[in-house]
Amino acid sequence: MVNYKSIVKNLQKHYSDANEVVVVGNKGKVIYSTSNWSASKDIKAVLASWGSGTAQFVSMSGIRYSVLQMSPERFIATNRKKKGHLVGASILGSDIYLIAHIRPKAKGWMHLAYPAVARTAAMMKKGSKSKFIETEVDISDENELIDKSSSIVHPTIDPYLKAEVEGFLEWINNPQGLATYLSNSMPQNDPYSISKLAELYNELYNLFYG
Repeated sequence: MVNYKSIVKNLQKHYSDANEVVVVGNKGKVIYSTSNWSASKDIKAVLASWGSGTAQFVSMSGIRYSVLQMSPERFIATNRKKKGHLVGASILGSDIYLIAHIRPKAKGWMHLAYPAVARTAAMMKKGSKSKFIETEVDISDENELIDKSSSIVHPTIDPYLKAEVEGFLEWINNPQGLATYLSNSMPQNDPYSISKLAELYNELYNLFYG
């Protein structure tokens, strides 16, 4: 029998920014949840949105999240007002799903959260031998790296790259440019285009505000 509680504790030990976790069946039945998260009210709607493959937003515990990535095995959403992120993974060969709420101030969450959640989901498969590879991160060099960065001579800007960026900005500002493209494309409800636009928006958002 799978010990969901023990595996979730292992996740939180390995990746402490997963502060709330729920394991749920595809009909919305909560199999296990950390004591600090009452997810049963919203989980059915979240799973339905995940399964649709086209949802743009989901709500959990009164917080609205913008969907960034969504596929049968992966679910990633974020709150634009910095109230955290939702990261989910399906458990291979079952109808069970794992969803974690990631702390708002989690550093590098876009790169770290899903691998940790996906590995946890793999550990929940019956007979699985998956486990976390525990590593110790030495942060003593962090200040040294910051000090060194102040003495780095930054390379000059590539004029061709600058021209490309300026052309992109002109396209954004042109009333017949990006705005027209979006106004024509969005009503078509093309899930692929919308998901790609959401990913691009998130990358730009993280570039300037992450």
